[in-house]
Amino acid sequence: MEEKDVHRLLYIAELIYRQREGALTSAEQDTLDAWLADSERNRQLFRELSGEAGEEGIAAEMELINWQDSFDRVYNAIGQTKKSPGFWSHTWRRAAAIFLLIMGGALTWFILKKEQTPNIATVMHKSDVAPGSRKAVLTLSNGSVIVLDDAPEGVVASQGKTLIRKSGSGQLRYDASGATAGVNAYNSITTPNGGEYQVVLPDGSQVWLNAASSIRFPATFAHDARRVEITGEAYFEVVKNGNVPFYVTTGHHRIEVLGTGFNVQSYRNDADITTTLLQGSIRIAAGANTRILKPGQQTKVNRETPVSIQLIEDADTEEALAWRNGKFIFNDTELQTVVRQLERWYDVNIDYTGLTGYRFNGEIPRSANLSKVLKMMELTSNIHYRINDRNIYLTK
Repeated sequence: MEEKDVHRLLYIAELIYRQREGALTSAEQDTLDAWLADSERNRQLFRELSGEAGEEGIAAEMELINWQDSFDRVYNAIGQTKKSPGFWSHTWRRAAAIFLLIMGGALTWFILKKEQTPNIATVMHKSDVAPGSRKAVLTLSNGSVIVLDDAPEGVVASQGKTLIRKSGSGQLRYDASGATAGVNAYNSITTPNGGEYQVVLPDGSQVWLNAASSIRFPATFAHDARRVEITGEAYFEVVKNGNVPFYVTTGHHRIEVLGTGFNVQSYRNDADITTTLLQGSIRIAAGANTRILKPGQQTKVNRETPVSIQLIEDADTEEALAWRNGKFIFNDTELQTVVRQLERWYDVNIDYTGLTGYRFNGEIPRSANLSKVLKMMELTSNIHYRINDRNIYLTK
């Protein structure tokens, strides 16, 4: 696609939006009519954009795209000077959304490159990948395995007098009201790549598991302590009980909880174990060192040498809890970190060999298909992508 074609599509996008608003001149209407007469694809796309579905698509596109970065890149790539301050008005953003929908309408995305490279790279999206969903496996103390996403609503198992129920919303709840404390029957819940799950522990504390994560705990807590072990990432809302402390262990890292809400990220391929406190108070222990966190603080402990605790006073709690709130949030996030998040949630393999030094900013729902996330990355960098089933290839 040459520079003149890009300018023409941007202009057509503006005309479509202005026509929706009843603001076209007769000459502009003639231009739009000529574009419509050019192909059936143009006419079909125009019909879609003119209806209710089109309105939803435009709104979604406006939500997903980092406009300043995206269109700065488009205009830099074609050598166009930046528009006046009014360029980023609501009107132009809606027209820009229509432009992106036009460009993506034939499942082909055109990537603009600098003059020293070929003018255009065309990537055909032959397939897409749906987002993750609520799924997990429950392993009982006797080794029996229950696939929770297939299990019916109601009591799915029992451990002694503790009943394990699955709610209509897919939450797993341990009812230990008639059980004897201290019964040594450990259960574990494991989410695969592309899965997440919520469980209510025997004491009423709630845990949300991110993709590729697990929690191990007794079906009934002991009299003197409540102890759980996790891998991966989990968010906790712990019921306060001053007489029975709550401990979370991951590797050589231990968290003592005093009634609180906090997030722990402890994936084995991450260099650090990261704990972020939202409310209440927790005590972090690593080796002989301990530190008490206040709300809004975060600690990092190196997984290989867990002897010191790095404290971050003013943590980005929104980014740390983005997954729990159904979003990806990238704030100057390294490509490697972005790739790991996408691999876990979409259950894919991403090859980014040779790509270094890339960082990303943006926000997008985790309910979006993978191509939407990749498109956002593509628009704000010179990285292109190709989807081949569950294998994703990123290139310059």
